[in-house]
Amino acid sequence: MPNCCPPENRRRAFLACLPGLALCAGPTAAAPTRVEPFDAESWAEWPRQVTARNQPLMVVFSATWCAVCPQLIDRLAADPRRRRRGVPLWVVMTDLAPGENDARLLASPHYHVADRLLAFNGPAAAIRHAVDPRWRGLSPAVAWLAPGRTPEFVQGAPAPPQLSAWLGER
Repeated sequence: MPNCCPPENRRRAFLACLPGLALCAGPTAAAPTRVEPFDAESWAEWPRQVTARNQPLMVVFSATWCAVCPQLIDRLAADPRRRRRGVPLWVVMTDLAPGENDARLLASPHYHVADRLLAFNGPAAAIRHAVDPRWRGLSPAVAWLAPGRTPEFVQGAPAPPQLSAWLGER
């Protein structure tokens, strides 16, 4: 069977698959093109959207000062189970407001793997309390929203068994 792709496209596709051969199942989403506002009302609406679409959602709460956030975001974005199930990955910046430094955020390769990029729009303490009253603002924090279920929230990276449960491998 002949290969119809030009050599430069085949090479680029091959190199993109090297970090994790299991990830070659399909194209990734385009990098976000804008930083969207996130507030308590956004958070209240997301579980309803997840249930209406019957599609889970993974959210990483990150900060520009967080040294481990980029690796966690990359790991979750690359997870073959998440990709196979088509679970969107949204990143919410907790230390910048929309418009505060959008160009820098959008230029950063750390956030190119996200399906959406958002930033706190309002008082941080009130937004954190709306997301999870126990959350004290440490980053990273990860939320799992599944249809018809209460959002689950974990400080730091989800443990492998928890991630497996979230992604349907109970």
